[in-house]
Amino acid sequence: MKITTPKGYVIELSADEAEALFPGLIRGVRRQLTELGEHQPATDEPLSEARLVRRVLRRHRIPPTQRAVYRALYEAGDDGLDFTALAATTGRSTEELSGVLGGLGRRVNATPGIDTLPEPPGVNLLFEYKEKAPPGGTWGWAMRPALRQALEDLGLPWDDGDPRPGRPGRPTADADADI
Repeated sequence: MKITTPKGYVIELSADEAEALFPGLIRGVRRQLTELGEHQPATDEPLSEARLVRRVLRRHRIPPTQRAVYRALYEAGDDGLDFTALAATTGRSTEELSGVLGGLGRRVNATPGIDTLPEPPGVNLLFEYKEKAPPGGTWGWAMRPALRQALEDLGLPWDDGDPRPGRPGRPTADADADI
């Protein structure tokens, strides 16, 4: 086992040495792995879209760039925004927006439970591709209803960026225990 410290030092230990030196850390890792296993479906059937979307939102703190995309598409409604307008609304160039969406796609595809789907959906889990979107009538994106509902249920993330339960203004863990 290799542990890298914040200053870049690398500590190499056997599993037994690590457990002897860091028993709390090892217990915590084992507990998290056990909990992760408990949240996996018993079958290979895909999880519901709504459940996967909530998992995506709750995995980690939502970066400000992704919150800006959520906000722009939430406020745009069902018609969405063309790509250029979405970039402008979020304060990004089209190249930067491509990077934001790429990062969001990686976030989606790394979410536990996504592997039950036939193929990784990337941002298509959250957004619907539009051949013609306002205001320019060129291609763009619109927010899927499951994401809109999850954002409303969890609290709009552009308020403080942390839709995890138990945070100020957020539901408790019991409010959404199926995640």
